Amino acid sequence: MSPTPAPAPERPLAEINSDIRGLFARAEGRLSDAERVRHAVLLEEWAAAIKASVVPAA
Repeated sequence: MSPTPAPAPERPLAEINSDIRGLFARAEGRLSDAERVRHAVLLEEWAAAIKASVVPAA
C-alpha cells in the first residue's frame, strides 16, 4: 500500500521564504513580540510546504 500524499501547500515555498526574509528586512533583524509570532506561523507554513514537496522513494 502506498503512503497517502500530503496535501499541496496553499502557497509556493518561494513566496513563504520571501515573506520570512521580508519580515527580517523590515525589522532590521530585531523582531518584536508580534513579529516573532508571525515568524513562527511562517515557519510552520514553510515546514508544511517542505513536507508536502517531498516525494517518497519508490
